[in-house]
Amino acid sequence: MIEPIVEELLEYRLVGIFLLSLIANSIPFVGLPYLNVLALLSPFLDRWEFYMVIIVSALGASLGKVVIYFLGRSIGYTLSEKSKENLFFFQRVFRKWGVFAIFLFAASPLPDDVLYIPLGLAQFRLYHYFIAVFCGKLVITAYTLAAGKVAMDVIELFTHSFEVSFAIFFLATLVLTIFLLRFDWKKFFDREYLPALKGRGKKD
Repeated sequence: MIEPIVEELLEYRLVGIFLLSLIANSIPFVGLPYLNVLALLSPFLDRWEFYMVIIVSALGASLGKVVIYFLGRSIGYTLSEKSKENLFFFQRVFRKWGVFAIFLFAASPLPDDVLYIPLGLAQFRLYHYFIAVFCGKLVITAYTLAAGKVAMDVIELFTHSFEVSFAIFFLATLVLTIFLLRFDWKKFFDREYLPALKGRGKKD
């Protein structure tokens, strides 16, 4: 019952996934949980579709982060000197950590916009930036889809019903989505990571 409906909805899934990933990643500091949608789709993907979704979603997400990068460049002209000083320390940090740090944030659920906007402001090399973000998005998309498939298989072992398993999986994903939307990622980053990054930036 569920599978035919989903298959109908997924007729143009690659285009939809690309646009979803692009839009979700081009809105700064909002953090739309597009990966949760991909996790819900994962049980319906065959092997070829699995890899295609990874590439298409990663490409859309990376292009969205290019929008964030240029947003950083554009706001640089409107900031006060004090605000610029608070953002430019990232440039000193990334001289040392470079593309690896960009990759790390892209491959994790960390609030990466707080890094990418300053990178645009500091005019970090766009080519290096895009490659690092794209590789990171490949990783996070791959393990999101893999985790979705595994979770669905585990649930189905206990329920012995695809429909019941998908309903449970959907509810679990919905709860996680609400949590991700309500969680104050900026406050978490400011508390856990910002002091350390500032300290490293001053040392360099």
